Amino acid sequence: MSDLPTTLDRRRRPLANLVATVGGREREVRDTLWLLLTVAWVLSPHALVLPWWCGGAVVVLIAWRAWLTWNGHRLPHRLIPIALTCIAGIAVWLEYRTIFGKDAGVAYVTLLLGLKLLEMRARRDIFVVIFLSLFVMLTSLFESQSMVMAGMLMVGLWMLVTALVSVQFADHEPCWTVKARIASRLVLWALPLMAILFVLFPRIDGPLWGMPSDAYAAKTGLTEVMAPGSFGRLSESREMAFRVRFDGRVPKPAERYWRGPVLGSFDGRAWTPMPLRRNVVSRSISVDPASAIDYSVTLEPNNRPWLFTLDVPAERPSTPLVARIRSDLQVVSDNLVRDRTVYSARSYTRYKAGADEDRVRLQDWLELPPGFNPRTHAFAADMQAEEMRRDPRASTPEDDARHSRRMIERVLTMIRTQAFVYTLEPPPLGRNSVDEFLFDTRRGYCEHYASAFVFLMRALDVPARVVTGYQGGEINPVDGFLEVRQRDAHAWAEVWIAGDGWVRFDPTAAVAPERIERGAAEAFSEVQGFGSRDSFIASLLQRTRFNWDAIGNAWNQWILAYNADRQSSLLSGVGIEHIDWQTLTIALVVAFGGVLGGIGALILFRRPRIDPVVRQYEKACAMLAQAATLADGGRTTRSALLRQPAEGHRDYLMRIGGRLSEGLRARAEAAFVLYEQLRYARRDDGSDESALRARFVASVAALRTRS
Repeated sequence: MSDLPTTLDRRRRPLANLVATVGGREREVRDTLWLLLTVAWVLSPHALVLPWWCGGAVVVLIAWRAWLTWNGHRLPHRLIPIALTCIAGIAVWLEYRTIFGKDAGVAYVTLLLGLKLLEMRARRDIFVVIFLSLFVMLTSLFESQSMVMAGMLMVGLWMLVTALVSVQFADHEPCWTVKARIASRLVLWALPLMAILFVLFPRIDGPLWGMPSDAYAAKTGLTEVMAPGSFGRLSESREMAFRVRFDGRVPKPAERYWRGPVLGSFDGRAWTPMPLRRNVVSRSISVDPASAIDYSVTLEPNNRPWLFTLDVPAERPSTPLVARIRSDLQVVSDNLVRDRTVYSARSYTRYKAGADEDRVRLQDWLELPPGFNPRTHAFAADMQAEEMRRDPRASTPEDDARHSRRMIERVLTMIRTQAFVYTLEPPPLGRNSVDEFLFDTRRGYCEHYASAFVFLMRALDVPARVVTGYQGGEINPVDGFLEVRQRDAHAWAEVWIAGDGWVRFDPTAAVAPERIERGAAEAFSEVQGFGSRDSFIASLLQRTRFNWDAIGNAWNQWILAYNADRQSSLLSGVGIEHIDWQTLTIALVVAFGGVLGGIGALILFRRPRIDPVVRQYEKACAMLAQAATLADGGRTTRSALLRQPAEGHRDYLMRIGGRLSEGLRARAEAAFVLYEQLRYARRDDGSDESALRARFVASVAALRTRS
């Protein structure tokens, strides 16, 4: 007795010894390598997000543990993981200047998971690694919630459940396929519970994790500062900005101007928004009802307050966010767009905005910084003098409007006829960026043309401003949504003309009309010489991309955009009108109880499938036990005469044969011979199994008659 290990010794026993008692070294290597592969899969989504040194350290730790397992070496001393944990904390602090928050926390947790592999000695350590891996899986959703990420997480979940199932077996370990089948069944049983949680769990506005300083990471895309080169960085980005579904007429590509930040202040280098005195819609807006377009926008999270609308919105969009229309016609929200947002709007492509403004109130839109771009100022003065000699400017609004239109047309004609080039790789500009662009390089992107045009208009005493946003987009023929990507970011100009108000002019259309008429994708392919888009390979790739984008859009619409409003609408359809925490809690409890009850009933009352031959054999044994009990006169109980589970048919017949008549015993022997042939004999003689099965059923029936 003294040689037997105690329970406490078994708990403290190293993993190698523990596995040796339940399956040997082969099982230790197999299970450990499977767990290491699972951990590597779980950590793979963080490879492009974590600092390079963090990802490299995790790879080294996993490889180290795999090498120790494969070669049968002892694990490092306990002090080594402790020292490495301290070093990891210091490294994370040096990288992020904190060990708290989303980014620093994820980096530290991944390092801890790798270090835990070096002290995985007992079964409880395996549980810690598995549950820590489940937690790390959740952190992958901080960076992406796409279908690809969801698929990777489901595969990782199945791998972790398989590892967890494998740990549960002790002396008798089933084969790998059996464990995989059990894990698959457990994951499938969890899917209804996951669906219930998704539908009924209260929608929470805000992050589930994160310190206030880094709960929302900055997003790439359009900004409220426009400088030379700012839009060029987005020209090759295929990241989605928003999707649009039109209710009725779809505007032409040249009409798809999606209004964003309006810029009016220029410091000589960059354009920024001008502080507005009023944040209400100008009362002088008049629209053409025939130009109305109804649509809904699915806006990707951008950590900005802008809600993009087509030209002039008729009223505030219908959105869960508190939105308002400013006097410059930009739609903004009181909150930042931190989640995928769906809103509906109506816009007009033909309108007059600010037609009743006077030039005194428009002085802010004429300001230019002193000391910048002297050649442009001189060029504008010459144009003014020439125009005044040709047609002296009067003080009436009609004369002012005629003068403004002539100035606009002259500038656009200059851009259209002279050697200006639309390019994604313009040369760098210095202090006097407008001078250098107009008179030296003449090569630029949309921000170069919009900036120079507005600067020149103001130098000509014409109120003007820069409008940024997106232009164009691509209709997906699979689902009918217009896809507007970051590469569709665009800048254009608005000029105030007496009697007409603010009128849009796009100087980019003067030099590169294909950018406006056909969109950024085709314009870029021609500008950069990407080749024909009509080839078979290009067409196949495009169809594949459209289908994949449509699937991703469906995922966004039905899964990621499922917010409190959609939850309320869905539940009201099944009769739950009053939505609050108490109602949702009751619904969760009831739904969980129903699903768990159904799963329990399926497990407990599912009858095993029995071979008909075995069922007939069991009936024959039961009849023989009944006949032996009657023949014995009741001196022996029937349960004592039943066949035992481990008792063969020959042994059973030998045990009770003395209590049976000769005829019944002979019939039983004949039936059991047929049973042996059906269950164990090889029938290489071509005998028909169905005929043999029929003979066996008939012999059991005859046995029933005899007994």
